[in-house]
Amino acid sequence: MTRYRIVPDALSASLSDGAVLLQLYTKRYFSLNDTGSRIWSLLEQHASEDEIVETLVREYDVETPEATLAVRRLLDDLLAERLIEPTSA
Repeated sequence: MTRYRIVPDALSASLSDGAVLLQLYTKRYFSLNDTGSRIWSLLEQHASEDEIVETLVREYDVETPEATLAVRRLLDDLLAERLIEPTSA
């Protein structure tokens, strides 16, 4: 069960239709749609990757394979941009 933590250099702000992220070290901004914003909020709650997928399947009209792929893609992007990092906790 993979878990991630938001790095200290990442700031977020909620918007009516998603969220915006700022990586303070690189000074890069990122926008998230509503689903991406929900994934970010689950990361803030220390949810595991599996828990995030389960939540999306429950809350959105999406099947597990599609949710798994979407979560994996976003986590890969967030990792690449150094907004999150894996944690053992």
